[in-house]
Amino acid sequence: MRRIALIIIGFLTLSFVNAQTLDDYLRIAKQNSSEISSQNFELQIAKEKVNEVGNLGDTNMSFGYFVSTPETRVGAQTTKLGIQQQLPWFGTLSAQKDLANSIAETKHFDIDLTQRDLFYQVKSVYFELYNNEAITSILKENKQILSTYENMALAALENNKATMSDVLNIRIQKNELHSKIFQNLNEINALSRIFNRILQRDAEIPLVITDNLNVLDILVPEASVNGHPSLEKIEHLNTIYEKENALIHKERQPSLAFGVDYILVEERNDLKLTDNGKDILMPKIALSIPLFNKKHSSKLHQIQIKKEALASQREVKQKQLEIALEKSYLDINNEILRVVAAQKNKEETQRAINVDLKAYETGILDYDKILKLQIQKIKYQLMEIEATKNAYIAKAKTVYLTQSGLKDIIVTNKKN
Repeated sequence: MRRIALIIIGFLTLSFVNAQTLDDYLRIAKQNSSEISSQNFELQIAKEKVNEVGNLGDTNMSFGYFVSTPETRVGAQTTKLGIQQQLPWFGTLSAQKDLANSIAETKHFDIDLTQRDLFYQVKSVYFELYNNEAITSILKENKQILSTYENMALAALENNKATMSDVLNIRIQKNELHSKIFQNLNEINALSRIFNRILQRDAEIPLVITDNLNVLDILVPEASVNGHPSLEKIEHLNTIYEKENALIHKERQPSLAFGVDYILVEERNDLKLTDNGKDILMPKIALSIPLFNKKHSSKLHQIQIKKEALASQREVKQKQLEIALEKSYLDINNEILRVVAAQKNKEETQRAINVDLKAYETGILDYDKILKLQIQKIKYQLMEIEATKNAYIAKAKTVYLTQSGLKDIIVTNKKN
């Protein structure tokens, strides 16, 4: 029974692993990202800080006791109680809240940028894994082909139709492929551990990497960097400066203070007077005018300088992103051309190999020639795989740079 349970668990685990795609890995990376989680907490804190502003200042309450009681006609003043509330200019509190909300919103752009960085990193390592696994398959396949040539050469050697040099040359190339296969397997193992660490999960969890990538299937977003979070954040900072500017204009206005004092008066026993011992109630109003305070003018001037610097910063950043986008499109097109050239040369090389093998049926096989052709074919096979990987990484870069949600188009059609 226990054996059956283990088999079922193993099957379910295998099914889960096999069901994973690149999109699944992206979701896992986003879900497990401690950096995104940390930034979400920072966003919550920033939103909570909005409650710190937009409130009235503390109400001032005072209590005083007359040590030396001043005498009045109606009695001596003994105790003084007071309360006062400072009120900012109309609209100041709402301006403070608007500014705090805008500052909190900047966290969204940081989260978006972090997610784009993470997704690009996941895709890059994923396509590197595809590259290495495809190379391993190619090398193993060609090693088997060289084993066939070796057997043919050994058989021909017995009939004096080949030399020992032919056999040794084939074995040397087999050894080269054997060494490269194990080097590649080591790289796959290291990349798998790196990939799982990027996903922030156990490094030993098995991965499933696609073995079917076609550059002709590459679609990329329409070329526009305007939606990139780094540009949107700069634009949002300009909005923050506008709201900060509005707040300063409010703060430079007069502020009012309302209050009331209550004074306790002792009743005089030596005289009978109207209002004898009557307490004093004194409403108060105060006006604060920043006549000689230049800090607000200085702040307004600083904001103007910041806005001018921001405009230059946005122009520089946009140029950098547009240059990177153009380079990504160029890389995609160049890598597609490399794939097409490699595929054609691979096919032509295979035709040449087939011609020589056909001639072998009636004559002596030129092992040196066919070995060179086979090595040349391996070169084109590896070129095709590497170019495919590079094209998909370049596509991932365009997705990183361009605005999300735009219509996908084929790059080659766009360039035409």
